[in-house]
Amino acid sequence: MRRFRVACCVFRNAFLLLLTACAISQPTIVPLSTESFLFVFDLSTSSLLEYNSNFQIAREIPVNFPCPLTATHAAPSGQYLALELDCVNGPLVQVMDIHTGEVTTPFTDVDSHFLAWDLGNGLYLRVDALGNARLMRVVPNGPAGQFPFTEPIYDMDFAPDDRTLVYSFTRGLGLGSTLLAADSAGGRARLLHADADSIITFARWSPDGKQIAFIKMPDTETPFPLGELWVMDADGSRARPLAPADAGHGYAAAWSPDSTRIAFVGRDNPGDAAADRSAGALVSNIYIVEAATAQQLVLSEVEVSRVTRFEGALVESPVWSADGRFLAFSVVALNDTINVWLADLASGAVTLLESRGPACCPGWIRK
Repeated sequence: MRRFRVACCVFRNAFLLLLTACAISQPTIVPLSTESFLFVFDLSTSSLLEYNSNFQIAREIPVNFPCPLTATHAAPSGQYLALELDCVNGPLVQVMDIHTGEVTTPFTDVDSHFLAWDLGNGLYLRVDALGNARLMRVVPNGPAGQFPFTEPIYDMDFAPDDRTLVYSFTRGLGLGSTLLAADSAGGRARLLHADADSIITFARWSPDGKQIAFIKMPDTETPFPLGELWVMDADGSRARPLAPADAGHGYAAAWSPDSTRIAFVGRDNPGDAAADRSAGALVSNIYIVEAATAQQLVLSEVEVSRVTRFEGALVESPVWSADGRFLAFSVVALNDTINVWLADLASGAVTLLESRGPACCPGWIRK
């Protein structure tokens, strides 16, 4: 079952592809709903399960994926889920309209890798990575057009005002990397952060647009090293490390909706050399950094709390409910079963989510 997230390990190999940068203006944040409902993929019935506010199954949407599902990514304004699949010929992205249950495949003849959503329901994909590599913007049930970046990139994220994007670039293994910004049309490049010895990835804007969190990992041939969670101000200033974090498996840190906390995957077996080489050897749990203490420039003063306490398990990327109370995440246990769990941050309770059988890949859709 650990193969369900091993697909994200192609993420590590994608570091040979990247890009250029730009400017950050004062954000005008569009308020989003604070209500959301949870979707989870049930492996036993091959269906997406929708849950109500009491976490009871409210709807079941049958799906027939051509390859194993590895992750879901909800559009910020709701209605659509991007579905990442691990296929023999490379990653594939499908899009589900959760109102109708209709699933479409933007690119059927080449591989496609999820990068980001913008607020206009534009879906950004890296397409044909080993052939005619390009960055495409797709409108669900609409047109697809090439985004004006001359080189493919391995990661990007849009600011909450939808006017600025950040992305990561490297010229190759051992050459370090840079984090850059551009306007939402891809122009007016600007350097935010550079590191000659690290790969910078999974840059994520805080919902208030004031900070950017990202993961750094050693720029070596080791596929799954221990990395670090970093944060900086939106203009690139005051970049500082916050905590050790898993790296290489494709787990991004996640801001709480009110921008006060950052949840991330921490590696619990940092001294295990097997975990540096084998995706299945990772032992992990979910941790949270308080953004207030993240303002500190001294690493020892940063407040980090442990959310989950699974033994010997692989705990994957957490996703926040829109009200900031719950985290949902997949857990691969020692017996290789995979299920979705919920952490209630108000009570501290961590509970197994009811499903028909093994389940994975949670995603919250805003109402």
